[in-house]
Amino acid sequence: MVNEILAFLMPGPVEIIVILAVFGLFVVIPVVLVVLFVALILQNNRETQRLRLKLEKLTEELEQVRKETKAGEKEDSSAKSG
Repeated sequence: MVNEILAFLMPGPVEIIVILAVFGLFVVIPVVLVVLFVALILQNNRETQRLRLKLEKLTEELEQVRKETKAGEKEDSSAKSG
């Protein structure tokens, strides 16, 4: 009788496949999605940092060009008045 009860409670191959499929749907797939999401966020942070550095270089270059332009305008105005 005990063997019959244990045999009734033991899952067969079909039940094991169903359990693995449900486990895959509710555990493995969400974990993989979270890992991919975190990887994309880290990649986005690196890209943002790279763009900030590029923007900083462009800003410095623009300031230098403005200073050169102002210096050139001052020389032109002093040459015209003198």
